Amino acid sequence: MGIIEDEIARLMQKCISCGKCTPNCPANKYGGVDPHEIMIGGDDDISTCILCGTCSQVCRRTDPFTVMRDLRALAKDLHVSETYKSTGLAMPQADHPSRTDLNYDWDGDDAYIMPGCVVQCKAPYLEYAAMLAVKAVGKTCSELKDSGCCLRPPQFREMQETERHDKIVKMMSNANGKEVITLCGGCTDAIVRNGLDTTNMIEFLYANIDKLPKFDRKFKIALEPGCSCMPIKKQMIAIVEAMGLEFVNNGMGCCGKESPLAEEMMADREKECGNGCMIIVACPKCFTKYDAQPDGMPVLFLSELVAWANGHTETFKYHNIPIESDDEDFYKPRFDGFIPKESKGMRW
Repeated sequence: MGIIEDEIARLMQKCISCGKCTPNCPANKYGGVDPHEIMIGGDDDISTCILCGTCSQVCRRTDPFTVMRDLRALAKDLHVSETYKSTGLAMPQADHPSRTDLNYDWDGDDAYIMPGCVVQCKAPYLEYAAMLAVKAVGKTCSELKDSGCCLRPPQFREMQETERHDKIVKMMSNANGKEVITLCGGCTDAIVRNGLDTTNMIEFLYANIDKLPKFDRKFKIALEPGCSCMPIKKQMIAIVEAMGLEFVNNGMGCCGKESPLAEEMMADREKECGNGCMIIVACPKCFTKYDAQPDGMPVLFLSELVAWANGHTETFKYHNIPIESDDEDFYKPRFDGFIPKESKGMRW
């Protein structure tokens, strides 16, 4: 067997067959993969795994997520892409107007921002909002130099573990020991798995909760942290409440990413958020999914919400679903779904 197959076998052998991973798996709840079945050597359809990592969040014995990811890499014969080799990113960068429209004001080194591939390639304006959010709590920040991919996606499984580790260590060393703020929960997890310290944006804002700006009106919002940030959802709730908003949804879940289950999962996500006027997310992948949802509710990334409370709405114009912050009807809850508005076409 090869290195990947050996790692799969080693992690499977550590499974004690408690089955705890299956009821916590977002995909399995929609008829997708059964992680326990995979861990005991079954032949469940790995293509329906969302690669969210929830299975490993609840497992104290082994690492089902790595097994799922390695099996996906083998099944699809994935290899390190030419895009990564030339850019350091896992996917191609879209030609987005915000790259030239927005003037970044990096002003110090209290913290460094690591945007991650989805933000850099698909929604670069979210990094601008992150900069504004850090400034809103009185901190200075800069972009992490040579910030690239966290090497979490399956394509990087063919790389030696030591090679992946060394690349992450080198990238993080550019912070010179200062705090690194990640905008993606997957990036946070990947860096922590490599034995390094990082702070997810939720954790950063929660640590500075007494300095958060507040809205001058109270309105209802729904939260969807994303799978990787689900363990810190209580911190996210505390953040929005500290800003004077009302959190309304009890259910939270996974967007489904690009899996065959995504359409049904997204329909349920929108439904469980229906008592709010907008959805606040903390996952860049979730953001792109919600903002592309036909007849979907308006969505804001958490750092955009903080920037808005501090008087900045520069990133709103890049959303596909309009954020009509001056419209009184905008603040009404979306009972039975989103209140239709005009002009939902792509903005870029």
